Amino acid sequence: MKKNQLFKIILTAVLVALNVILERFMPSYSVWNNNISFGFITVAFAACYLGIPYAMAVGGLGDLIGAIIKPFGPYFVGYTITNMLVGFVLAVFLYKKATLLRISIATIINKFVFSLVVNTIFIAVLYRGGIAAFWVVFVGRIPFVALMTVIEIIIIFAMFSQKSKLNKQIYKIIPH
Repeated sequence: MKKNQLFKIILTAVLVALNVILERFMPSYSVWNNNISFGFITVAFAACYLGIPYAMAVGGLGDLIGAIIKPFGPYFVGYTITNMLVGFVLAVFLYKKATLLRISIATIINKFVFSLVVNTIFIAVLYRGGIAAFWVVFVGRIPFVALMTVIEIIIIFAMFSQKSKLNKQIYKIIPH
């Protein structure tokens, strides 16, 4: 195993641990099906600097381990797969090329397709609410998802865009 690959695996493990802490243990605002947390930062980091498989691992393993250590409700594999897909989309758009446009597109896809539509379907299925419950939850989640989309775009851009000072420092540390 190359030194570069070993570094990426170790960094991924650290990011998974940070994801669990940020998603499950840090103070966050949560109202039934809406949760404000900052675990997305770890997935965005992996997406920007490590690539697709690592970002998917951070998203998926972070969700799985978090669900085992501190569950919010019954475990559902659909959420884990969704978190992996979020990592995939972020990495496709951001790996080594995080511009405001790319960050915005990736975040809009993730928040509106996965968070709003897919996760709302999962909520309706898990709680046996049917199509009527889906639409009630869907409409109720729109303002929250819109707000979180803006917040995530701002944070990811500030931290990981090609123009940020932090980005330049990280590139000095991470082997390519």
